[in-house]
Amino acid sequence: MTEKHVICKNCIMVEGFLGIEINEDQLCNFCADPNHVNPNWSKKRMSVEQKKEGLENWNKTVRAMQRAHDGKHYDCIIGYSGGKDSTALVDTFINEYQLNPLLITIDTGFMTDVAKENMKETLTKMDLFENHLMIEEPIPTFTKLYHYFFFSHNSHEKSLTVDVCHKCTDLIHTIAYKEALNRNIPYVIIGFSPDQIARYFYETSTEHIIMDGTPIPAFQTFLGEEDKQSFLSLEEIEKMSDFAPRVLYPYHVIDYDEHEIINRLESKGLIRKGKGDPVLTNCHVVKAALLHDFYRYGGITYALQYAELVRQEDDPERHNQSRKSWLRMYKQIGKRILDGTFNVEGMEAFFANLGITKEELLQRIEEKRHADPNEFQILQNIERIRTNKLR
Repeated sequence: MTEKHVICKNCIMVEGFLGIEINEDQLCNFCADPNHVNPNWSKKRMSVEQKKEGLENWNKTVRAMQRAHDGKHYDCIIGYSGGKDSTALVDTFINEYQLNPLLITIDTGFMTDVAKENMKETLTKMDLFENHLMIEEPIPTFTKLYHYFFFSHNSHEKSLTVDVCHKCTDLIHTIAYKEALNRNIPYVIIGFSPDQIARYFYETSTEHIIMDGTPIPAFQTFLGEEDKQSFLSLEEIEKMSDFAPRVLYPYHVIDYDEHEIINRLESKGLIRKGKGDPVLTNCHVVKAALLHDFYRYGGITYALQYAELVRQEDDPERHNQSRKSWLRMYKQIGKRILDGTFNVEGMEAFFANLGITKEELLQRIEEKRHADPNEFQILQNIERIRTNKLR
């Protein structure tokens, strides 16, 4: 009997994963309907005019930074993770724009060795150690955040990865923003790629900066006085009425070519060959959440983001290549989760820090999955990965 096709023919979304449906034309909800909204992802479509206005604003902003540049003060803050996109921004700001950025890395306690090695390569090659600030004090706060989401998550529709990533990112950006606010640096630059427009396009408004910088009520009860130092204080919010640094995502409006970025960084020796892969640089928390979502919902949550990268490829040949590449990664991650070789050491360290074993987490997942009306399809998709029948 021929195995049913459950993968969208235009991207990499899989039927039955987090409410995804494949229609008779073999298209997922997002590819069939540009306005489709899912609790985990909404397909943001920006008009040509919006992108044009954003690009004009970005070029104007860069010129303003260049005019104000005096070589003595930092022109902006760049959120620096050791991944390819933030590293490329560092290269662009220094070598193309001739600016002086402060590179800020927020250590959540679970950065990968590859990300740290990438940082060392870049900082050494570009002689930027004096421009780099590693902030480690909030590690206990991040641990509490992860503990809260991993132990409280209970939804048939919303993935853990999306929830924990959004709130962790909010806290990372808030800490960087506080540095900008207190150092009077007017811009915070974030290297979100074009597929990362789930919430904000090009710029985060002051209103949303304040909202993201305030802990959700359910999490506040877990916070001590030291933890609260990582969030926006009332005094800082009041200061923003006179001086509010802008938070910008330039990749949303400037040309973004992932292949060009990787080739440029590798050729300049800023990242070693093969070390720009986001699977290698993304933190251990994301990978633990991916494992959770695979067994809980039957798929790889990365697909939500990378399917959007596939859709954005207009050239048919590159679109096809991108789809094949990301689909291969989807299947490889699933197989590695199943055979227990996915990020083993990082996963063990993370679970030990949370006070739970992988086996205990899987037991919790199984109990929640049994209560899910979609359990049969979830298990089907897991079995398709196990038996190489996902197509």
